[in-house]
Amino acid sequence: MQVQNNYQLLIVKLDAFIRKYYLNQVIRGALYTVGFVLLLFLAASLSESFLYLQPTGRKVLFYSFLLSSIGALAYWVLIPLFHYFSLGRLISHEQAAKIIGSHFGSVQDKLLNVLQLKKQSLDLEHAALIEASINQKLEVLRPVPFRAAIDLSKNRKYLRYALPPLFLLFAILIAAPSLIKDSTERLIHNDTHYERKAPFDFILSTKDLTVPQNENIEIEVKVSGDLLPDMMSIEYDNYQYRLLKKDKTTFTYTLNNVQRNTPFHFNANGFSSKEFLVKVLKKPALLNFEMQLNYPAYTGRKDEILKNTGDLEIPAGTKISWKFQSQHADQLRIYFESIHKSFAAQNYGTDQFGFQQTIMNSSRYQVFIENNSANLADSTQYNLSVIADLFPVIQVETFVDSNQAKMVYFVG
Repeated sequence: MQVQNNYQLLIVKLDAFIRKYYLNQVIRGALYTVGFVLLLFLAASLSESFLYLQPTGRKVLFYSFLLSSIGALAYWVLIPLFHYFSLGRLISHEQAAKIIGSHFGSVQDKLLNVLQLKKQSLDLEHAALIEASINQKLEVLRPVPFRAAIDLSKNRKYLRYALPPLFLLFAILIAAPSLIKDSTERLIHNDTHYERKAPFDFILSTKDLTVPQNENIEIEVKVSGDLLPDMMSIEYDNYQYRLLKKDKTTFTYTLNNVQRNTPFHFNANGFSSKEFLVKVLKKPALLNFEMQLNYPAYTGRKDEILKNTGDLEIPAGTKISWKFQSQHADQLRIYFESIHKSFAAQNYGTDQFGFQQTIMNSSRYQVFIENNSANLADSTQYNLSVIADLFPVIQVETFVDSNQAKMVYFVG
């Protein structure tokens, strides 16, 4: 029983040593990580400060720094921390014994021998002899402070990896804070286009950058500063176009037949402006339509469907059902000139509208298609010619018999 208690005490001391071993790794790893991450941060920040990278380059630089930092933190700190809490695969008692033995040379062989003998004690034939040997060695090992094999204070020497980058960062923040602050902001907002500080300012004079689809927009930009550029270009769709110089400080460019939202920026003397955006107001358009004609029964005409034909000659009382297919439309109205009245078509969604009306009189009518968000409208005019129903007429001719004056004939 005494042997068992001594052995359990040995295992408890070895486990305590293993925890301290991993705590030592956590402290050392934290110093490594601080130094490594600070060096990476300084390298990334100063590189961006001097190179002024485009969004793609900044994105690569930022995520490379982020992934490298996470990897260093995981390898040097998190994994040892998990092991400190006995999570994951730990070093064995034999490995711990070798580490302790390297510090206390006089006990290395005894400590390893006890662990090996304990495994052999399962052999009942020699169990008593082995237990006696174990007990003898345990008495020698009892006073040895295993945890003293690791001196946490020795990690001070690893401060040389963390402090120099930290002092360098503080020195830059004091002497030239913009080198770090501005570049760090650009790295974090790596999707945004930033202009390198130029000896002049780009001032966009065109306040409203919205334009109806298919129309033109004139863009005017002014420059102010001590050193003004003589030429300027506008860049969009990966092409550069030269601006027209109106005077010493004013340049213009006309963007023709704008079809979609168009981001752009200006270039002059190797400097670029921030990015601007021309927003397109989608124009409503009538793509096609069909008219279902339901003729009055008395005409004997067969009902029919006509497509994209708005001018018609029809009998009075014909019921017409319109179906419209539009684009970028929020509502559709039909105005009949003969009755001076407008009707809203029913919206079926996905730019489809419908309307029906029984036509009794000839009339011109207009189809108005509208876009509420852009306050834009388009219209098309058609004619309906109605064949009116006629009242019955009696025609009678009178003839007098020349031989019999009193005899009158009626023909009708």
